[in-house]
Amino acid sequence: MAFGCSHGHLSNKTFTAALMGFADRFKPKHRIHLGDGFDFTAFRSGAKGTKDEGEPVDCDLNEGRALIKRFRPTVFCMGNHEDRIVKLAQHHNTIIATAAGAVLQKILEPLQACRAIVIPYTIHASGWYRLGDYAWGHGHLFAENYLRDTAEAWGNTVVAHAHRAGIAKGRRSDNPTCYGVGTACDIEKMTYAKGRRATLAWSHGMVFGHVCGDKASLCLAEWPQGETEFKMPI
Repeated sequence: MAFGCSHGHLSNKTFTAALMGFADRFKPKHRIHLGDGFDFTAFRSGAKGTKDEGEPVDCDLNEGRALIKRFRPTVFCMGNHEDRIVKLAQHHNTIIATAAGAVLQKILEPLQACRAIVIPYTIHASGWYRLGDYAWGHGHLFAENYLRDTAEAWGNTVVAHAHRAGIAKGRRSDNPTCYGVGTACDIEKMTYAKGRRATLAWSHGMVFGHVCGDKASLCLAEWPQGETEFKMPI
């Protein structure tokens, strides 16, 4: 079972509760969070001098950590929002590096407690978790054809990042497939995207299925933005 882009305090609480209920019933052996479990608006590179500098950190950390503790992922793929903290923990300014390092430790604590494998955010091979015949990771592309282009760049994949659930084939002789899980966030709270037409294509979703040896049989479950019931497959 895999989902992503829950964005801490900006998560859709009804949807994440439904996801956790599904996890309790489905009892997946592999529980994969595809990253952006936290938002960290105040840490974005363009936040300085804007209202984003004042965005809270504690509630974001607390809610992101609470979801990790509830879901108990076996794999956590760092997203670009977590990578903000990873980069700042290596900052040349000691004060910034120390603060970011403390936040990073707070991210890692619940993951270490459930012995999750942590996958770094990078386009290289180390940025993907291999399960069955698929690579699982946060994802890096977000244009209109991000699923097709991801399949063509990395082969069979399952990603989050673009907030648009879907399935697409790559134009390659090995016929790769990419699944996009959409987002677990409260879409209307993502105010940075409120004026973009592309935001209307965002949706909630997850991927689940079975793995046998080096093969995976996967299903995408998707719900439109504005949904309130989130009836699960089981």
